[in-house]
Order: sequence, then C-alpha cells, then structure tokens
Amino acid sequence: MKLYLEWLDEFIDITDKTPEEISNSLSLSGTEVAGIDYPWEYVQGAVVGRIQSTRPHPESERLLITEVDIGSREATIVTADMTVKSGEIVAVLPEGAALSDEKIGKKEFQGVDSEGMFLSLEELRFEEKSLSIMRLEEGRPGESVVELLGLNSAVIEVELTANRGDCLSTVGMARELGAIYERKVEKPRVHESIESGEDPLLKVVLKDSGCSRYTALLMNDVKICDSPLWMKKRLVAAGLRPINNVVDITNYVMLETGHPIHAFDVEKIGSTEIVVREARDGEKLELLDGKIVELDRNDMLITNGETPLALAGVMGGEDSGIYLTTKSVLLEVAVFDPVRIRKTARKLGISTDSSYRFERGIDYEDSLYVMKRLADLMKQLAGASVGSKIVDAGGVIEAEPINLRESFITERLGGSVPTEKASSILKNLGFKPEKTDKGWTVTPPPFRAYDTKQEIDLVEEIGRIYGYENIENELPRILPISGGVPESLKRQKKLKDLMVAYGFDEIVTYSFINPEEISRIDEGVDHVDLANPLSMDMAVMRPSLIYNLLSATSYNYRRQNRDIKLFEVASVFDPKKEQGETVALGFVSTGRENPLDYSDKRVVDFFTFKGIVDEFFSLYGLTPSFSSFSIPWLEKGKAVSVEIEGVKVGFFGAVDISIADSLYEIKSGEVYIAELNVSLVESMMKKFAGANKISPFPRVFRDLSFLVPHSVKYGDLESLISKTLEGTSFGEIRVSDLYKGKGIEPGYKSITVTLAFETFDRTLTDEEINYLVDLVLRETEKIGVKLRG
Repeated sequence: MKLYLEWLDEFIDITDKTPEEISNSLSLSGTEVAGIDYPWEYVQGAVVGRIQSTRPHPESERLLITEVDIGSREATIVTADMTVKSGEIVAVLPEGAALSDEKIGKKEFQGVDSEGMFLSLEELRFEEKSLSIMRLEEGRPGESVVELLGLNSAVIEVELTANRGDCLSTVGMARELGAIYERKVEKPRVHESIESGEDPLLKVVLKDSGCSRYTALLMNDVKICDSPLWMKKRLVAAGLRPINNVVDITNYVMLETGHPIHAFDVEKIGSTEIVVREARDGEKLELLDGKIVELDRNDMLITNGETPLALAGVMGGEDSGIYLTTKSVLLEVAVFDPVRIRKTARKLGISTDSSYRFERGIDYEDSLYVMKRLADLMKQLAGASVGSKIVDAGGVIEAEPINLRESFITERLGGSVPTEKASSILKNLGFKPEKTDKGWTVTPPPFRAYDTKQEIDLVEEIGRIYGYENIENELPRILPISGGVPESLKRQKKLKDLMVAYGFDEIVTYSFINPEEISRIDEGVDHVDLANPLSMDMAVMRPSLIYNLLSATSYNYRRQNRDIKLFEVASVFDPKKEQGETVALGFVSTGRENPLDYSDKRVVDFFTFKGIVDEFFSLYGLTPSFSSFSIPWLEKGKAVSVEIEGVKVGFFGAVDISIADSLYEIKSGEVYIAELNVSLVESMMKKFAGANKISPFPRVFRDLSFLVPHSVKYGDLESLISKTLEGTSFGEIRVSDLYKGKGIEPGYKSITVTLAFETFDRTLTDEEINYLVDLVLRETEKIGVKLRG
C-alpha cells in the first residue's frame, strides 16, 4: 500500500509531521513501513516557462523554434510539437536540469541550438504516450514545476498483514494516524440528494449467498476524456496508471475508501438488470486482460440475467469495460465473501487490486457513501447526470459485541492503561465501547469485523496504539510450586542427547509437505489434507518424518556433504488413528561412521542402526524384537519391523538404491533410515528395575551350532530357547556366527549361538548345564532345527 501524504492531508492534518516521523509512528503501532519514496525526484530543475515567440525551423518543416521566458533569462528551445503558441505556459527542463539522472545539455537540431526541452505528461508518467507538450494553467516564469504541481510530496510504502484490509485505503491509514496522534479524521462530503430504493430502470437480483450486498446506480450523459492533473498525480503516486476519467474515478474512490468498484458500459452489457449467480461447471469467461478462464460452481458471476459480465470480486469481462464511445454507465459497489473471492483468485492464478481487498474483508456498511462519492466525481469530471435511484440489494451484517475486561488489559499487556485512554483509543479506531462494571462492551466497526472477534484482539489494538514502549516493564513472577518440565519432555531431551552422542545433527522441518513427496515413494499412504493450504508444497500434514529427512539428506548430498547423519523428533499425523497426532523419532544416515577419524574406515550399515534402536529402547526399559519387513522403497532383506510384545512401534532399513538415485540424486553408498513411534513407546515403557547384579560365581558358556531351515526365523529360535530355559540358571543368548554355503545342506543355514548360565549361590556343575542343553535340543528339534554335526 502506497500512502501519498498530500492526499492523506485531506483527511487528517499532518502538516506538522515529517515523513520520517509518520513512518516511525506507524512502525511503533504495528504497521511495517517498507520505505519512503519521492515519486518525481527524478525530475530536477524543471521550471515554468512562458512562450514568447515561435518560428518555423529553416531546415525542417517538422520542427518549431521557440523563445521561452524561464524567469532568469530567455531560452531557445526546439520542439517537434507544432501546436505550441505564443503566450502559453509550459514546463521546461533548461540546460543544466536533469531527467532520470540524465543531464540536460545544449543540443543542435539541424543547425539550431536547443537550450533545453519541454516536459510532457509522458515524462511525468501521467499518460502512456504524449503527442504534445504539457501546458500549465498557471505559474510564474522560473517557478519550480515540482513545487507548483505538488510533486514534492512523499509516498510512504507500508506492508500490511493479511488481517488489516481496513488499511488498504487512504481513509484507513488516516484513521490509524488519527488514533496515534489523537486527531480528527474527516472524509470528503457527499451530496445526499440521490434517492435509494427500487427503480424500474435498474434491477438487481442476488442468487448467490456469496454476495451479501450489491449496490448499483445508473449515470447518463457521460463524457469520456482525460482525468484532471490532480487525480492523475494521486493515482500515479499510488502505483496506478491513469486511463480515462471514468476508470480513474473508480480507481480513485477504491484507493480512497478501500472499497473496490466496477463500471459497466450499459450499451455493451445490453441490459440494466444485474443478476449475481454462481458459475456453472465448465462455464467460460473472457476477462478484460484477454485471458479466458474456465469456472465451476464455487465461482461467482455478475451477469445481465443471461450473459456473464464479470468474475465477481476479481475482474470484469471483456465486454464490461469503458470505451471512448461510452455514454451511460452502471456503477457497481458490492460486498463479496472474502473466502470465496480468495479461492477463485488463487485457483485461477489472478490477483487484482479488487480481489486483494475483497480477500481481506471490506467495509460492508459504506456502500451508499461510496456510491454517492462516485456520483459526485462523475458529475464533476465526466459531466454525467444521475439516471436512476440507488438500488441497494441485500443486507448489512450485524457485528457481534465483545466483552472487554479492564483487568484483562492489564494482565495481557503487563501494565495498566488509563481507563479513559483505553476508551479513547477504541473510539478513535472506530469501535463503539460502552462502559460496564468490569470494563466495556465493544462493538467492532464494519471495517474491522473480519479480524476483531475476541477480547484479546481489542487488547492488541489498545496496546499498539498506546505504545508498548509506554508500558512499564515488570519481570514475570515464577511460583516455587511450579510443576516444572513434564517427564515426557525430559525423556525427549535425553533422546535428543542420545542421537547427538551418536554423531547425528538435529533438523527441524515443516509439518506440512507436498502430497507428491508422499506419492512418489508410496502411493498407498493416507494423509491429512489441509482445507486452505498456503501452497501445494504445504498442502498436507506429514504422515511420517521420512520425507523431510530424505529431502534434507538429498540437499546435503548434492552440496558435496557425503557423510550425513540427521535426526528429527516431531509430530506426525495419521487420519486412520484415533490419536491422529503422535510424536516420532526419525533418523537417516549415509557415508562413514566417523568421518573425523581418517583411520576409521567403517561405513554406516544395518547394525549401526540396530545398535541405536536398542539404545533407544533402553531409555524406556524395553527390549525390542525384530522381524523382516517389506515396503516398496526399502531394500529387500535390509528392512525390519521393530516390535514390543508383538506391537509394531517402528521400522528401519536401507533405502532402495534406485529410489535414492532417481528421486533424491544420492548416487553412491547406502542410505539407512528409521522411524520410531515415541508416543506409543512412552505408553508401553517400564519402570527402571535397577542395575543388574553381578554374581560372585563364574558364568558358564555353551556354544551350539544349529542347522536352521530357511523358513525358521532367528527371532523365533531365540524366543523358543528363552522360553524353554525360563526360570532356570539361564542368563542370556547371543549369536556368535552365521554361515551359508559349502558344507551346509540345501535349504538350511548355520547359526551358532552362545548360551550363558549363572547363579548367585553356587558354582554350576556340568551335569546341570548338560541337562539344560538337552532340554533346548529336544525343543528345537520340534521346529526342524538340528544340531550341526
């Protein structure tokens, strides 16, 4: 939003404030100022000149030689404008002046020296192409053109948050400054003589609830011409290009009030009946910019009862514009649903001054004022006459009052604001506060009803205008009986410390991801879709941490970091589960185990991750079991499911080499990745039983080499042995060797396990140990496992 201070001064007296002071005040009140600009500072040294005489150029019939009084002297200027006459007042850039950093010097035109140049409206950006020089209505020779035309006023550019649609106008920013400086704000007066009501010449029908109000007026005897210089100047300063008086009037009033307007050529639209309806699926409309859009029933159209005229709140249709032949104009001032307009604009990839304002919410009560303001300017600048009553269809929304407690202001701001000051701030911002025993009942103004709905919103308004710098700082009081940090967060801290100890770096990523990130790995994964995503890159809630982990790994790998260890502890979202949001630990690694030690040649492998997983579960007093796991994007035989008492709590494995290469550009080395459900593990954790006791008697070990059928999993074998020896002197079982190949029967593999036995009251005998080993052998034979000869 570009705020032209000369224009602003018509609404509020700020002549005693510099642009810098105004910018600082706006910044302190929560409005970000992007910068201060002087739109015509590129024009330097331009002065008023009076044409003293003209004569034809002796060598060219297309050039004219003029003698111009520029105050300090007379200058000879050669021009191609053959319409220049003696006595005219013009704008001159004499020798020594500058235009856009280009110094004006003496220049020869076919033997005649020109001591400067004339300014046209094109050089001042007041029109696209000038065919003649600019004439001035007044001015003394030698007087500064910039000062005479008021081109030395500053423009303050502000960047507004999406909830502050009320500030997208000159009157809105005047209201802000009025509250800051406690000064009166006055809008331009309008003539109240135009009647409102039904009119046989003009009919409005609303068939779509997305349009809550539609105000229309016919203007006849319209004369299309250029806008006056003062209007062009303000439009240019605000960043708009002047077109013609009628279009400029609609843009001018929009910038002034913040309410978008459209003007239809009555002859072109072929009717004075307006019907607002939803578009039909597949219906097409050619817009003013020549773009043809295909619509659906979620879009709104302005029609003449049959033919679409405009895409409501976004842009007019090809036949809805104003032309040099226009004689009668139908003016539209409407109120549309912000959400509907935003969805249409985003879907079609169109952003206009109108849609930008409608999306943020406009004043739904100012329609009659805006229409009368339009009519006044049409009469004044286009010679138009009123052709109908103002037809005002629809209704006005009633804003819900908000209860504001005085104690709540103090509690939230951390300091008190005087009662009268708080009430005054709200009134100056357009709110209507009514005093109650505990504070106020506050009714938001229509231009703030969209973003002011809660008590805290009112506190924010009071705080930013009162000035946070005026609130005395006070340290928060911390009670000694505070509950402290929850145990779950303490365990998460230990978990993060564990991962750092293993050499991993923590990453923090968005909870929103692009659904294509999911489908390109596994199309069968369900996810939670966002109703109103910011973009396709953030359209769904992540169902897993793996997608961001792999993307981060790819990002680092493509930047020559080949030894990568990353982890994240964060929420994931599953639409199928009752508890849709759970906390997970995800980690990924590729490359060397210890890149800082050149002598350590180990690379990250399956057992690296198994060790980390085992250590993870030790934090929760749990012992995991592992079983083979199959998923399309993990390597077969290098992926396992992690379970606790038969319940799956995670997985880990190696990413399929082709996927790592084609999707993530990881060309060498295996990429291992894991994800564990921290929330589920938390619910299953066991209390710490204390440190393991050490027996004073020696442990006894027995190695058993089994021939195990391929159909029997090692986990099942280990479980059988542990169950068989439960309650005996059996201590633990470990794998000491795995062999496949020569000397092993087909269909079998050789697994050597070490059994450890111990007691705490005596030394075990060979007979006791042999008895237990025989028990094991008898039970393992039942599942086809044989003792290797």
